[in-house]
Amino acid sequence: SAHLTFTPASASNQKTFTISVWIKVTADTDNRAIVSGGTWSTEPYSTLMFRDDDRISGDFRISGTSYNYVPAPQAEGSWIHVVMAVDTTQGTQDNRFKLYVNGTQLTSWVYVAKLAINLDTGFNASHEHQIGEQAGLGRYFNGLMAEFNFIDGTQLAPASFAEDDGGTWTAIEYTGSYGTNGYRLTFSDSSDIGNDSSGNGNDWSPVNLASGDVKTDVPPSK
Repeated sequence: SAHLTFTPASASNQKTFTISVWIKVTADTDNRAIVSGGTWSTEPYSTLMFRDDDRISGDFRISGTSYNYVPAPQAEGSWIHVVMAVDTTQGTQDNRFKLYVNGTQLTSWVYVAKLAINLDTGFNASHEHQIGEQAGLGRYFNGLMAEFNFIDGTQLAPASFAEDDGGTWTAIEYTGSYGTNGYRLTFSDSSDIGNDSSGNGNDWSPVNLASGDVKTDVPPSK
């Protein structure tokens, strides 16, 4: 049940944002939330999840309607870089949600219900957000996370967070603006696991996390 929580002081851009995170998933048969905005079933709520069938999905529940993007399965047990970039103001429907794994955009879905235009998602609202949990359903993450960046107000590509270094997809430090509710969590300080190093001071509160949960197993980085 280890996770982190954060409630923004005020709502910001619920339409446009980017999530970038490295994950190493432990084999499991449960739904494992990476990050959620809101608590099921109070709408809007949204989740980036590693599902029980090993598929990374983006899921949104807004005004009584569900929007979901479910691609092919991903491998467990090794570091992968996941980017979910959302901009519901885009006129082209396929540009409103973009999901990348190790720099490659996923465009083939086993199930999809695409976002409508100008929707306010559960992310960046003034309610509780969770890393490693989907609140209300007890869907906890099982594995490791590193270099978590949330960019408020901008839809970005993976090149802002990583690059190909001799054939290895490698983390680089993001140097752009984070926006009002943006944050960077490196999880590197065992005494302050939820520290936001973006300069915004959007620190997260650990729940059932201890200093021993900070590991030295990290993804490739420069």
